[in-house]
Amino acid sequence: MLKMKVNKKILLVEPEFPYPNKSKHKANSVHKNFVPIGLLKLGAYYKSKGDKVKLVRGRKSKKELSYYNPDKVIVTSLFTYWSKYVWDSIKYYRELFQKAEIETGGVYVTLHHQTEKFVKLAKRYQVKSYAGVHEEAEKFLPDYSLLEEDVDYHATHAMRGCIRRCAFCGTWRIEPKLRHKTAEQVIGEIKKVGKSNVIFYDNNFLANPNVKDILKAIAKLKINNKPVNFECQSGFDGRLLEKDPEFATLLKKAGFQNIRIAWDNSIKDALSIKKQVDYLVKAGYPPKNISIFMIYNFNISYKDMIKKLNYCKKLGVQIIDCRYRPLESTSDNYSPHAFRTGQTEKDYHIHSEAGWSDKKVRNFRKSVRKHNIWIRYAKDKGLEYDKRMEKWSAIHSTFKFFNLGRPPGLEVLENGYGWKERIQVMNKIKNHYKREGIKAPNFGSLKIKELDSELKKCWDFRLD
Repeated sequence: MLKMKVNKKILLVEPEFPYPNKSKHKANSVHKNFVPIGLLKLGAYYKSKGDKVKLVRGRKSKKELSYYNPDKVIVTSLFTYWSKYVWDSIKYYRELFQKAEIETGGVYVTLHHQTEKFVKLAKRYQVKSYAGVHEEAEKFLPDYSLLEEDVDYHATHAMRGCIRRCAFCGTWRIEPKLRHKTAEQVIGEIKKVGKSNVIFYDNNFLANPNVKDILKAIAKLKINNKPVNFECQSGFDGRLLEKDPEFATLLKKAGFQNIRIAWDNSIKDALSIKKQVDYLVKAGYPPKNISIFMIYNFNISYKDMIKKLNYCKKLGVQIIDCRYRPLESTSDNYSPHAFRTGQTEKDYHIHSEAGWSDKKVRNFRKSVRKHNIWIRYAKDKGLEYDKRMEKWSAIHSTFKFFNLGRPPGLEVLENGYGWKERIQVMNKIKNHYKREGIKAPNFGSLKIKELDSELKKCWDFRLD
């Protein structure tokens, strides 16, 4: 006698990770919302088996879940130093659904599932671990219908793995097998999803042997008769760009935005970085729109990192500063607000072997912030950095949140038309909306009186 297949209820959980606002809301003009791509693919995979699937972020009560009692709970993980949030979620859902099977996977799990601490906690909470890429789920497209909010972009990989073996990176450990999509596969996927913004999550996009065919194909691609905007979240391998400058032209023709390359090594690579930037500028990217990833608090000294920063100033490019945390670290309590009081190695990893200290870490971050503000708002005008620019930069961010475009000059904002009070209200609303996950309103077409009226409505509505 044949047994009837019993469909299961699957609950996918993204822990309440402490994403910076810029990552989760307005990282750039294309990537406005972070999506847990692994969970979305798992959702599609389980749905294909006839299972019911629900995705949540953080801890939800049974009532909030509409009394959805899952047979299986899958908790994802990300950075190793955010492990606390993974175990908090596991503990919570184990207590909430005592009979459910619980499984966890992702970056932290892949790198730590065999450690003594991990094994002990997994046994305590009766949790199974899944290391590496889920081969079956990887065949599916992300199921965006699982998200509560609308996402206007498609997250994808054209390649898995990396040809490099950087000591600070876990990619080649997590994805040891190199896998590449063809141009036909990439085009077919984008057309099927039908979104005109595409983010490649590849760790080394240019290392794909099919990359030139992909770039040429997507340059001609249109969705709903509109060109597609592309971005590579992890940036591009500048060494490959330097070896083959045609990549710069192909990236520009394909419509790639927010160009980033990495300068991981010493100041001795300065001329090499200049060549890479020059190729991108020649292809049509203004220097101020190019960003350089720089890892600090690592093997290169603070003194040499400042030299690298000053060289970027000459090139007129921005810097994305990446603070090093060892892959072995399972916690990180660095606070950007502790500039005056300071912190110690008990709070977060300080690479003292290379001469780094809490003060140097904070000074470098401050130097990068000042540098980027100068590049964005002053360099092209022939002006030097002014601390007041930081205030204008913050106001500019608030204007972008409400889709108001570029704000007036600082003199007008400080002295005219009630802007000081208006901006205070705008900031309160913005912070409230971000905390509550409310979509930002579009006030771009409003006049001043209309804007004030809408701001009042938004602020009063918060109390209803």
